[in-house]
Amino acid sequence: MWHGSWLIILWHCSTHVSSSDMTGGESEPSPLESCWVGLVWHHRLYLYGFLAAVFGTWLSLKMAFSKRSSCAEVVRQRRSGAVEDESSAAGSDPVSVQVSAVKILYGSQTGTAQGFAKELAEEVRSLGIAAEVIKLKDYDPDDRLSEECTNRSVCVFLLATYTDGQPTENADWFCKWLEDASTDFRYGKTYLKGLRYAVFGLGHSAYVGHYNTVSRNVDKWLWMLSGTRLLTRGSGDCNVAKSRSGSVQGDFLVWKVHFLSRLRALADRGETRCCSGDGGGCKSRGRVEEEEEEMLESSSDEESAGPGENKSVVDVEDLGDIMSGLKRTKSAGQSQAGGQMVRRSKSNGAMRKGEEEEERREMITPALRQALTKQGYKLIGSHSGVKLCRWTKSMLRGRGGCYKHTFYGIESHRCMETTPSLACANKCVFCWRHHTNPVGTEWRWKMDPAEKILQEALDNHQSMIRQFRVESKTTI
Repeated sequence: MWHGSWLIILWHCSTHVSSSDMTGGESEPSPLESCWVGLVWHHRLYLYGFLAAVFGTWLSLKMAFSKRSSCAEVVRQRRSGAVEDESSAAGSDPVSVQVSAVKILYGSQTGTAQGFAKELAEEVRSLGIAAEVIKLKDYDPDDRLSEECTNRSVCVFLLATYTDGQPTENADWFCKWLEDASTDFRYGKTYLKGLRYAVFGLGHSAYVGHYNTVSRNVDKWLWMLSGTRLLTRGSGDCNVAKSRSGSVQGDFLVWKVHFLSRLRALADRGETRCCSGDGGGCKSRGRVEEEEEEMLESSSDEESAGPGENKSVVDVEDLGDIMSGLKRTKSAGQSQAGGQMVRRSKSNGAMRKGEEEEERREMITPALRQALTKQGYKLIGSHSGVKLCRWTKSMLRGRGGCYKHTFYGIESHRCMETTPSLACANKCVFCWRHHTNPVGTEWRWKMDPAEKILQEALDNHQSMIRQFRVESKTTI
């Protein structure tokens, strides 16, 4: 093609030169100059195409050679890696899962979960792993939670259950978003695939219907979005009488030890995959199925239905057989009920006797003792306390008093504010102002003698009056 174009250019030049010689014009430009400039301008598209073809050929050759060299480098690296694997390990190849960081997200109302988060962060940093403590109120799950699936981090959720089984104020938005995402088809069931997480909940078992509801729901929603649970969900119980470790601090300590050992195994030794990837079955399929069965909810009506109870429509002719069968079942149940009542009463008596014989725990835990002492309580024994109310302090300073002095003439230093039981079932503002008093709807703790409580209450009250008199320099 290009040879033909050059021939056309030369032919045009020759014809143009001959025509100019015949005319003999003196003012026109030289024939050779006008020939070349004009022909180049008229055939500029051919020149552009030629230059583009040359550049494209050069670029294609360069990319081909670079790709060939990169492929050779990859093959060389794979061969060297295979040699190292053969020399270092035999049998199945362990795949090391590195932990880049641990992000501890907490939802707290009184500061207990926040304190646990800081404590856990210090323990994680002692292992040489970066740790970050994040309040859930400052965490945007829509933008950041999906990133945790790919950056090799581990997310730990410390969640407290507040009034009526609701999340705390700083975790409310996160729980709502996670619940919506777990049921929204736009996110999909694999939205959080690759997220490694662990959940620990804080609650009170006295409220049976709402005990650790928030942590249980968050664990379920993360699992529904294909998150990977590193550790079984932990449950911290503020009820000292029912707590497995004696207090919520003890429950968290036990769970923390298991979590740190699991984290150390991931960071140091790595995690061995149970699936070889060659199309065979997974060795941990049973464990995964157990987790799935644990999270799925089933209907008790469907489980209790027998093989002959699957018919939803019953013929009129079969009603007689059904009614006779029901009568036989009812009579058999009544005959068995008598024996079960006797056995049940005996077993209940044995259980009660065992509970009475078992040593009961103290109501005041070390953490609770520290918090109540900070509020001004003088603790008595294991479940009582005495303190000076603000009106008593006001009168000792020479200011106004409360209605007891106005109506009944009771002197301030003779008014003693004491309680034989620090446990509260109503959460009123008097005891629950700082959210530290224990909760109990029935007595399940050790009990101190009444004489001891009264005597120590009087002694502690007089001691506080004398101490306040010295500090405020008042006379009584």
